[in-house]
Amino acid sequence: MTLFSVFNCTFPSNETTQSIYVKILEKHVEEFHEDIKGSVSKLTEATMNIYLQIKEKLPRTPVKFHYIFNLRDLSRVYEGLLNTTPDKFPDKASFIRLWRNENLRVFCDRLINSEDQELVGGDKGIIAE
Repeated sequence: MTLFSVFNCTFPSNETTQSIYVKILEKHVEEFHEDIKGSVSKLTEATMNIYLQIKEKLPRTPVKFHYIFNLRDLSRVYEGLLNTTPDKFPDKASFIRLWRNENLRVFCDRLINSEDQELVGGDKGIIAE
């Protein structure tokens, strides 16, 4: 008889995931302008909303087999944000432009048709909301 083990890791709740990313970004922006510090929780909430909407509206299909969205995508967005320095991003507007660019880079770059790209990054897309 062979030995058999089963491991189960439950996926963290959205609140837990959001809390983790807020803490990571808050620690990074401690030396940034107060406006940037104050926008961390809203940026994280918006990032989570974008991620959840993309997961819902762009499901994996046989034609779009590479449409797999997971926590690695959120980590890639935050990796880009964590490469910032206070001297390069002195105000909230520049930081938010970077945040939008990171979301577009992570989520839009793998989309294969213009309808999906418009849905995510267009003027009335998920990221524009």
